[in-house]
Amino acid sequence: MALTRSRIQIARAISIVDVFLLVGLAFLVYLMIGVAQEWAGPYRPKTEIDLSIVSLIRYSFFSLVRVVLAYFLSIAFTLVYGYWAAKSRLAEPVLIPLLDILQSVPVLGFMPGVVLALVNLFPNSNLGLELAAIFMIFTGQGWNLVFSFYTSLKTVPTELRDMSQSFGLRTMEVLRKIEIPFAMTGLLWNSMLSMAGGWFFLMVIESFTLGEQDFRLPGIGSYMSVAYERQDYGAVIAGICSMFFLIILVDRCVWAPLVVWSQRFKMEADTSSEKPYSVVLDWLKRSKVLSAFDDWMSERVRALQASNQTRPLARVESAVPGWMRTRAVWRVLRWVVIGLGIWAFIYAGLSMHKLLFDTGWDVWLGYARDTFYTFLRVMAAVVLGSLWTIPVGVFIGTHPKWTRRMQPIVQVVASFPAPMLFPMITTLLMVSGVGLEIGAVILMIFASQWYILFNVISGATLIPRSLLDLTESYQVRGWRFWRSLALPAIFPHLVNGWITAAGGAWNACIVSEIVDYQNGQVVATGIGAAITKAAQSGDFSGLAAAILMMVTTVVLLNRLLWGSLYRLAEQRFRLEVNP
Repeated sequence: MALTRSRIQIARAISIVDVFLLVGLAFLVYLMIGVAQEWAGPYRPKTEIDLSIVSLIRYSFFSLVRVVLAYFLSIAFTLVYGYWAAKSRLAEPVLIPLLDILQSVPVLGFMPGVVLALVNLFPNSNLGLELAAIFMIFTGQGWNLVFSFYTSLKTVPTELRDMSQSFGLRTMEVLRKIEIPFAMTGLLWNSMLSMAGGWFFLMVIESFTLGEQDFRLPGIGSYMSVAYERQDYGAVIAGICSMFFLIILVDRCVWAPLVVWSQRFKMEADTSSEKPYSVVLDWLKRSKVLSAFDDWMSERVRALQASNQTRPLARVESAVPGWMRTRAVWRVLRWVVIGLGIWAFIYAGLSMHKLLFDTGWDVWLGYARDTFYTFLRVMAAVVLGSLWTIPVGVFIGTHPKWTRRMQPIVQVVASFPAPMLFPMITTLLMVSGVGLEIGAVILMIFASQWYILFNVISGATLIPRSLLDLTESYQVRGWRFWRSLALPAIFPHLVNGWITAAGGAWNACIVSEIVDYQNGQVVATGIGAAITKAAQSGDFSGLAAAILMMVTTVVLLNRLLWGSLYRLAEQRFRLEVNP
């Protein structure tokens, strides 16, 4: 009788949701053990990819782990780098151009050096190659997040700044209570886009080769690459289905709950009847274990806050060593960092000079011509992508009902790695008589348009409902609506979208200007094709020269065009609100 009563008490203490959570947690632990075994396993000069369905499930999880870890690295980098660039007048003129350079370097520009360095650092295990893959995925995720956070910090409404000064908020309190909440919507939508960017270059990263060296990793990207090589279209379809499943799983289990959670950071109360909701979030609220854990954490936080309020301020400050509070120490550290930066710049310059010493003028002129062709394609991709993303993004962002309906659809479509479909699209282009010289623009649009769309949606969701209601009441429609409200409100986000879209298009040129087709390759004239050829043949001097030409062009473009638009957005198009 006592045993039966205890079983009833246990059954009441947990719910069916808790059972599913425990089973899911056990399965996740099992999969993570498999990942740990793969990482710690002996280094294999060449990985054989199995095209079975069982292996596809395992490969898909490996890829998911790499993309998620790269995303967390991107978030940490964003908070530090973006805040530093926005707050330091001394560092901003250096960090923003440096960010322009970093986002303009294609994945293949980072890969050879990073892969060789980390593989040599961990010669007896797969850890070095796995870390290199995570870093490569990070280079496709981090830059738009940094630009979004930086833009938000620079365009915080004046009223909120004045309020923080009136209340005497400290620097960290302003960051936690005002700046991060104001930037949260942009960070959330750009996080979805960053995950999409991580998936985009997966085939290139997981099936990387350098000359005769094979650095292939088990993952869904290498699975699709081998499936195309063997022309196993059943495996291609299975890989596409697996990719869609992963994207939908992440969207429903992660992004949909976060969209609901982010509503608390809106600048005004949401009075619309259509509010976002998440089935997964509602389902998790039924968990008694999570509810008990939440109550326990709330009590701990309240107890900690109470203890901090009763603790004297002098005692809190004394916890920091006195030598760390002196300005002299921080000045020394600043000059140490500056010195290391100068040393790294000189060392990189000397290494680059040694590598490019024998490069002739004919090679440079050829790369200049290739860069000009790619520049025309990039600008065409940004302009054509803007034609539909701006009106659609504003419509979705200003209508909560459509935001809730379209967010998962847009997320799934944007997250699917288009290079997996490039061979099919190239076939259609060839059959239609459209060569890759023009068709590369279409392929670049797949890589660039989502940056504009997500940033426009993010900006449109921040337009106060009161202003939208006023435009409806006074029948402000058509061009008057766009000129007086929509474009000024979204302009800072639109500029951020244009910059990251252009960077995405420049990066995508390495997979858009040279595409596998019928046991061969179709090549367009452009710097992306030149970079890919140099990487595949192991021509390090050619690779360095092509990347240097491309980076120089992108930095000049960012300083002359996008930089001017950034200053215009900061000075004239700042959405002011009354808190």
